[in-house]
Amino acid sequence: MKKYFILSLLLYSIFSKAQLLEKTALNVSYRYTGRNVLQAGLEYRFGNSYDGSIILGPSLLYTRVNDTDKLIPEMNINLLRAGFLIGVSGNPYSLEPRIGVSLFNAIFLNTGYAFPIHREKYFKGVTFGIQFNIAPKHSKFYDNLKIM
Repeated sequence: MKKYFILSLLLYSIFSKAQLLEKTALNVSYRYTGRNVLQAGLEYRFGNSYDGSIILGPSLLYTRVNDTDKLIPEMNINLLRAGFLIGVSGNPYSLEPRIGVSLFNAIFLNTGYAFPIHREKYFKGVTFGIQFNIAPKHSKFYDNLKIM
């Protein structure tokens, strides 16, 4: 899985152009997936519409397991429509479908369920999290606030 994560980051950086960077954000989040998890990664937004867009990205999870630090690669994909979020994330230990809300694509509040896919069940059960997406001021990643 580490090879796929590194490969996706490498391909992402190779194909990056100025237009791609305008729709990219850094994500920082806290999640509870049967244990406390900190997450950091990249997010890329496909589409410009509040009525529907897809956000895709790799990230890295940090957690403590048996008194040791563990870094785990993860990929996620989210469908956003009118402020509602439906998505799924996967890592070597679990698959997590989730639902939530998006506040102008700057903050995601979500909940879901982690299904373990490895005999070591690090992530299991009901999950919840908050994610902050950090992008430049005039980025196309964020939704525009429209006032009548």
